[in-house]
Amino acid sequence: MNIDGVFLHYLIDEVKPLLVDARINKFISISGSEFAFLLSNKYYLFVSLNSNSPHFRLTKNDLVKSNKNNPFLSALKKYGEGSKIIDINQNGNDRSAVITLNSFDGLGYKTTIHFISELYGRNSNFIITNENNEVIECFKRLLPNDDDLRILIPKSKYEYVKSLPNPYTDKVNLKEQMEGVSSLILNEIIYKNDLDVINTKDNPSLIKKDNKYYFYAFPLTHLEGEVTHFDTLSSLLEYYFYSIKHDTKLNDEQTLITNHLNKMIKRTKAKLEKQKQEKLQAIDNLKYEKIGNLLSSNLHKVTKGVTSIEVNDFYNNGALVKITINPELTPAKNLNQYYQKYKKAKRSLEVIDDQINQSEKEIDYYNQILEQVEIGKSSDLAEVITELNIKGQKTKKKVTTPNIAKYTDSEGNCIFVGKNNIQNNYLTHTLAHSNDYFFHVTSYSGSHTILRCANLTDRLIHLASMIALMYSKSRDGVNVAVDYTLVKYVKKVPGTFGSFVTYTNQKTTYATVNLNEINKELTRIK
Repeated sequence: MNIDGVFLHYLIDEVKPLLVDARINKFISISGSEFAFLLSNKYYLFVSLNSNSPHFRLTKNDLVKSNKNNPFLSALKKYGEGSKIIDINQNGNDRSAVITLNSFDGLGYKTTIHFISELYGRNSNFIITNENNEVIECFKRLLPNDDDLRILIPKSKYEYVKSLPNPYTDKVNLKEQMEGVSSLILNEIIYKNDLDVINTKDNPSLIKKDNKYYFYAFPLTHLEGEVTHFDTLSSLLEYYFYSIKHDTKLNDEQTLITNHLNKMIKRTKAKLEKQKQEKLQAIDNLKYEKIGNLLSSNLHKVTKGVTSIEVNDFYNNGALVKITINPELTPAKNLNQYYQKYKKAKRSLEVIDDQINQSEKEIDYYNQILEQVEIGKSSDLAEVITELNIKGQKTKKKVTTPNIAKYTDSEGNCIFVGKNNIQNNYLTHTLAHSNDYFFHVTSYSGSHTILRCANLTDRLIHLASMIALMYSKSRDGVNVAVDYTLVKYVKKVPGTFGSFVTYTNQKTTYATVNLNEINKELTRIK
């Protein structure tokens, strides 16, 4: 579902105090239709123009930037970075939000710039205009057509979308029309027979009814569903689009890697299936040894021109069995052909299990990287692209030290985390000392976590376990088993892809990720 004008009104009221007077420190491109601004108050203003989820929200969660660019994103960077937000307003009650900024022109003089976010589903757009209301650049350029007479190109005069208000019914005794009202809130007005519903005190709500989810700025009683409340509309939007709608947060590099890995997994699974069929065929072809032995004992029965002979099967209590004969070959060559088929099958079985095992390891390796891509930042993704050797992709100059995450506590203890195979291998087999501690989620692939401390305590075990869990596929689990042991007991699995290891002398603890506790006890060093 998309947001309507009423919801946008509440959202602007919520974010306004945090936006006004904040400076845009940095612009971040995330994907072709998503970007964000890092503000001076450490919040990100995240904007999605995705046709299925157009919205904006404030977040403090880390965002994965993309290194790709285009002219519109360059304009956002040019006019956004360094600018100060002085206001944010809504166009009437429609789905257009206008952010006003103090910026600088090409000569360094102060000027006023407007960022206009139009949240109209597949027609969503983002426009930059100057103080004279002229378009500087826009996400989607428009020329007049039968459906829309607006022009949106640089130097054209900006005009708001001419929206058609929703008509109310006689059930609420209203003759007028109002804009920005979706069928969702209209049904609530009709249900309560009260237009003042739109002035309900904000209480961000996620409503679940009949396995469908709805969200709004306050509870919708006509849905009569299960309601979950959130502290802010931004946190509601983040939860809905990420956890419920499963919007992937993938940037362009993540999409590139994910598509490449899915292609490799599909190809390797097809190869694996073929190998398994070849194994079954080879097992079946072992029968040719028995047929060859039977033919050898009855070779005198093969006369010129026969296509088959019947012999007593001494493997099966003398039962009659028919052996096919190639009349164009001599009896000896027929016998040799059967033995050759048997020997080929035997040779195949000697190697096919290794091939199957290798293919299964390849699939595990690709799936492991898929998990790593979910938690990777842009520098981590560059390392993954290098590792996979994806053709046609330019990566940054190779760095000698991988971009490992590091946490410290007030006592100087350190927790290191690898977020991909390059980092995992470097961390565990190069950086770590033999008397450091290795943590890993039990029975699942995940990041290598190293604890360096003078004295191992329950508190440090607890913190390192949470960090190991946070960077694993099981990060949302409760009381997940985490193994830990000394690094000297950790060995790389020979002949495997990626960063698979085995370890011994481990102990097991149980962890649940608590971000508040992690932020309180540990400091992330970037």
